[in-house]
Amino acid sequence: MKQALLIIAIACTSHAAFSQNDEKANILAVERSTADAFTKHNAVYINSIFTDDATIITPKGDLVNKQQLIQYLPNINSVVVSDMQVKIKGVIAIVTGMQTETGKNEAGVYTGKYRFTDVMEKVKGQWLITASQATSVDQE
Repeated sequence: MKQALLIIAIACTSHAAFSQNDEKANILAVERSTADAFTKHNAVYINSIFTDDATIITPKGDLVNKQQLIQYLPNINSVVVSDMQVKIKGVIAIVTGMQTETGKNEAGVYTGKYRFTDVMEKVKGQWLITASQATSVDQE
């Protein structure tokens, strides 16, 4: 009996670990797809992956909403994400990582390297970005 309970406990623990690894893989896929959508100016995807009430803090410290973010898409040439870590807390996930972005702004062509934090919420089985913040990393 004790051996059967031990086997059930191990199986449940293993399933939970696999499930969390699957969820982390799904979240990382969302991050990569979002970076790709910025690169390809895919406003439809950006509109679908950010919640309607998303809060976005730019590297300059400006607070923008989803519609303002979408308006900025034509200025972006490429976005690449790396070094991502995921923490899952129920239906909330926190993603930290590095982002390299190229594009154009009022000063001309730029390349920026940023450390970012995205907060995601699982809504109807899909991970959506509900808050995002980027901090410029000094480049030498």
